[in-house]
Amino acid sequence: MTYYRGTDINSFCNCEMNVTSCKPAACCCQGVTGPTGPTGPAGPAGGPIGPTGATGATGATGPQGPVGAQGPAGIQGATGATGAQGIQGEVGATGATGATGPQGATGATGAQGIQGEVGATGATGATGPQGATGATGAQGIQGEVGATGATGATGAQGIQGEVGATGATGATGPQGATGATGAQGIQGEVGATGATGATGPQGATGATGAQGIQGEVGATGATGATGPQGATGATGAQGIQGEVGATGATGATGPQGATGATGAQGIQGEVGATGPAGTVTPAAAVADATGTDDIVEKFNALLANLRAAGLLAT
Repeated sequence: MTYYRGTDINSFCNCEMNVTSCKPAACCCQGVTGPTGPTGPAGPAGGPIGPTGATGATGATGPQGPVGAQGPAGIQGATGATGAQGIQGEVGATGATGATGPQGATGATGAQGIQGEVGATGATGATGPQGATGATGAQGIQGEVGATGATGATGAQGIQGEVGATGATGATGPQGATGATGAQGIQGEVGATGATGATGPQGATGATGAQGIQGEVGATGATGATGPQGATGATGAQGIQGEVGATGATGATGPQGATGATGAQGIQGEVGATGPAGTVTPAAAVADATGTDDIVEKFNALLANLRAAGLLAT
């Protein structure tokens, strides 16, 4: 496609699109010249010139030409001046408190505190009601026979029993001579228990015999029903302080809690008054010390100087 530039830089004519209304008018478009028509036959000699042949048809539009190369980049413009500082924005609202981190592991138990003084003994609590009597336990095994206790005092004479029927009188034998006392015979077996006689009146209580040998412990009887709860007795005296147990292992450190929002900046405090100038520096006082005794001597001299200057209370 061919363009023709007019007198103005912004005016172009597209001649191949048959644009004829170019602005300004100085831009004119010319079509491509068609092929030359065939030469007409020669006229007879001396005859008149034949008419001009008809103009050939306009040729087809040629293909569009390639796009021209891009022009060089323009020069970098100068950097503009920095704008003025904007106004300080207001302090934003304090953010919500972060969620509480999980509970850290319990630390090791601290050292036992000093034993407190023993408090006064509280009043004795009221005696609780008597619990129900438990069921009688099974009969224990017969204990061994204890040693015979001392003979108790003779009880009062019981009531005279009824006189029994008189038995038939046997014939009286001759009185024999009294023989020598024989040796103690072997203890015979215990005879069968006779029928129980009628109970006589209660005799006076004899003196308590010596304590017999402890019989074997009988089998444990069945547990009786639990009696009602007695009233709580007064608190007993403080027991002896037990030994301190071994320190437990340190628990694992809990995870770090979320960092809370930063608080607002506090107001600047006033500058404090300048303190009085020192008179002696500790470094200078002991800088030339050569031994333990020398250090102690110079340190004592330093304390004396500080007290004399009013910098250390006496």
